[in-house]
Amino acid sequence: MGNFIIINKNQFKQSADSVTFDIPSMGEKKGFLVWFEGKFKAYVNECRHMEVCLDWQPNDFFDEDKKFIICSTHGALYSPKTGVCISGPCKGQNLIKLNTLERNEDIMIFTDKEGCKKNG
Repeated sequence: MGNFIIINKNQFKQSADSVTFDIPSMGEKKGFLVWFEGKFKAYVNECRHMEVCLDWQPNDFFDEDKKFIICSTHGALYSPKTGVCISGPCKGQNLIKLNTLERNEDIMIFTDKEGCKKNG
């Protein structure tokens, strides 16, 4: 796993917060790291229904109640803990997860092909 991005935990202000980043190894794709209920999870910023970014407004991934990741195009709802779509046109499908590693105040996000998990 050679390609990675490092994001400092201090960039997160509250639970249900997120930080976006580019994924050079995947062309034009972007990713996002979420902090939800004390855990960090990273995903490719792409709805599983269609290849569109989830956030219409930059870095705005959560629904109004800050409980789910929402696709601003289709309204699909994803669990921030698992990346599973629980409602919408792609129900049952998973966001593409990126492996992470916490090291002190930093989160390493692995962005090469081995770092991506398409299903769970």
